[in-house]
Amino acid sequence: MEILKEKEMEGFHYIKINEIPSTNSYLKNEYKKYKDNVILHTLSQTEGRGRFDRKWVSKNDLMFSILLFKNNNYSIIIPLSIIFALKKYNINTMIKWPNDIYLDNKKLAGILIEAIYQNTFIASIIGIGINYNDYSEFDAIGLNKNIDMEELISNIIIEYRKLNNLNEIDLMNLYKEYSLVLNKRITYKEKKYTVVDIDNNGYLIIKDEFNNILKLTSNEIKIDKNEVL
Repeated sequence: MEILKEKEMEGFHYIKINEIPSTNSYLKNEYKKYKDNVILHTLSQTEGRGRFDRKWVSKNDLMFSILLFKNNNYSIIIPLSIIFALKKYNINTMIKWPNDIYLDNKKLAGILIEAIYQNTFIASIIGIGINYNDYSEFDAIGLNKNIDMEELISNIIIEYRKLNNLNEIDLMNLYKEYSLVLNKRITYKEKKYTVVDIDNNGYLIIKDEFNNILKLTSNEIKIDKNEVL
């Protein structure tokens, strides 16, 4: 792992490297090396992964992980941070629950949130991948703009700092405002439901035609964007 640059970025220790198997895995294994919040940005990631250990194929995209020595509702804060950062470039995106970022009904960015525990909470690791290129084979879209990667990371952190100070109710209201699935019809176990709410713990609240209510975690359902009606 060759370090290309190190600097202070919005109160974080920013490190840019040339290549690594996985920024999340590295920080998960080596977190003891760091005392402050860290951003690890790589130009090449050979074993990138998403939720459910799905492999993330990348070609010159923005790939970085954030190490945070505190716990918070990052599944709400981080996608909103990306959305508000992209607004600075006149790019308007939405959140496909729980935390994928969509542009023009195609996936633009993914987030992988992991926690380190040793009897008690130690740290959070947030992996972020933002497409800079289109991937037709995955029906994914890229930014397709000349946006400086370090500048975009900096803007995401600026928005993170703002959102980190909001109370839970305000955060959830913002999250719902940018939800791609709220009040939409989805399929769960071959049955149609309406998404009626997302609660403060991030659970998806769905209702069938008989007003039966179910509360689901992101491990219980994977929403195909083609099923959102």
